[in-house]
Parts: sequence; C-alpha cells; structure tokens
Amino acid sequence: MISKTWLKGNLHTHTTNSDGDASPEHVSEWYHEHGYDWLCLSDHNHLTVLQGSKTEKAKWPLLVHGEEVTSRQSVGPVHVNGYGITELVEASDSTDIVTAMRENVERIIAAGGMASINHPNFRWAFDDGAMMQVEGYKFMEVFNGHPSTHNDGGGGKTSTAGIWDRLLSNGRKVWGIAVDDSHHYTNEFAADRSNPGRGWVQVKSETFSQDGILTAMSDGDFYASTGVTIGDMVSNTGEIKLEIDPETEADGIQAKYTTLFTGSNGRLLYESTTNSPTYKPTRLDGYVRATVYSSRGTRAWTQPVFIGS
Repeated sequence: MISKTWLKGNLHTHTTNSDGDASPEHVSEWYHEHGYDWLCLSDHNHLTVLQGSKTEKAKWPLLVHGEEVTSRQSVGPVHVNGYGITELVEASDSTDIVTAMRENVERIIAAGGMASINHPNFRWAFDDGAMMQVEGYKFMEVFNGHPSTHNDGGGGKTSTAGIWDRLLSNGRKVWGIAVDDSHHYTNEFAADRSNPGRGWVQVKSETFSQDGILTAMSDGDFYASTGVTIGDMVSNTGEIKLEIDPETEADGIQAKYTTLFTGSNGRLLYESTTNSPTYKPTRLDGYVRATVYSSRGTRAWTQPVFIGS
C-alpha cells in the first residue's frame, strides 16, 4: 500500500508581479515560515516562476505553477486560476461573462493546466447560472480570504457553498477549495486587508511534487480549511468518517465542533457534535459532503462523494 501524506498549500497568491505588495521571494518565504508545504503564486495575467539558488529554494515551499487569468473587459470580474500550466495564458477580451469564463477555462486546459472558477460573489459577478454554461473546470472557490468576496452571500444572493451545492445537484463534479487571495504582506494585518493565512487546502499526495499534488487534487483527494484540521478521513460511497484534531488553547480548553453532512440540493442529511463524525450514504443522497464548524469560527469542507455514479 502506498503511503500518502497531508500537504498544506495555498492556491491563490499575489506578488509585486501583479497587485501584491511584496516580492515573489518575500511571499514564498512567508508561507514557508508559516508551515506551508507548497504554494501557487497566481499573479494576474503573469506566470511567476522563481529561479533561485539551492539556498534560496530552501526558504520557499514547493512552488506550483499558476496564473490568475483575468478578463478585464468583461461586464463583471471573471477570474479563473490555472494550475500546472506550462505557459502564460492570454485572458479572453470578451465583454460577456460566460464567453470570457469559457475561453479562459479552455485556454488554461490548452496550456496543460487545470482551471478553477474564482470568487463568484466578488462584486456579485455571477452565480451557478453562468457557471453551468461552462465546461471543463475542476474547482471552484468555496472560501476566498479577500475581504470583498462575500463568501456567505446575503440579500437574496446565495453563499459560495450554496453555489457549489447547486452545481453538484445539477450533475457537475466540481471540487471546492479554500484560498487566501492574498495581496498584503507588509504593514498591518487586519480584517479589511487581503492578508495571507486565511484559507488553504490539505492534499493527500503520494509524492511531494507538483505532479503528485495536482494529481491528488484532480482526484478530489483533499479537503479545504480555514483552520480546522482533519487528522484522518475515510471517504467513499459506503462511509464518510472524519477524525478532527481539536484546537486547544493555552489553558487546555478545547474547541467544540459541529459537522453537517449535506446531500443533493443542499439538503441536511445528518448533524454530529463529536470529534469523529460518521455518515453512511444512501442511494437517495445524490452526493454527500461534510462541513465542519469550529467554535473558534473556523471551518473545513470535505469533497463530495457521488452516490451511484
């Protein structure tokens, strides 16, 4: 049996090569110093590739090639991240949101990458209606750490998790990711600034390499988090079981957790308040995914298991 290891990474990061306030080297060092195993530098319409000495590379996480393909002519912001691309991807100049999204996804795939639809609620740009008209993307951001992304929705607009459920309920096999979308690494760290360390993924990879990480992600062998840690996980059509590693304060007080298992059309299937939540899917569920809520305000999202497919 091949052993797999959880590898922590951020998929959405900006540097001075686009609109970040720190150099690619500084950004990479920040993530390495804060326990990240790998990182994607995803500058707007720029493929940031660091070429450093052995000493310099020792200060960085494993760097995964990426770009935030950004259509600036569209009537709303259409930002699509490309992971594992082999060349710079030129953004669509279409003024139509669906066309721009479709062309960006197609160009990312043509460049050897996998596509992620970014922050649909940023400036309330689009929802699942537009996303259902586009084929080929692997991921969507269920959490984005930028303060203007409206992850939880409001005023009649659904949350990004709700958009995800609508896609899944309509037969789309899309994996959900959590990201920083970090821009601000200097001066103050505050809620109204786009700081690092807010959202990430933990990937169960066979190898510590770009190919290993992206293969595992393509297979959905990962979970997304803003602070909840899952120590072990069984996830198949027979059983979904999580082992939550509790966050512990200095005085020994542990956080408490509530896990919601969600099925087709966002229906609540089961609720657990243990640190080992378990659910056995039924053929009526369509798909099953879990969201873990911590009393500290953090969350984790597992990838959906598709029943009968």
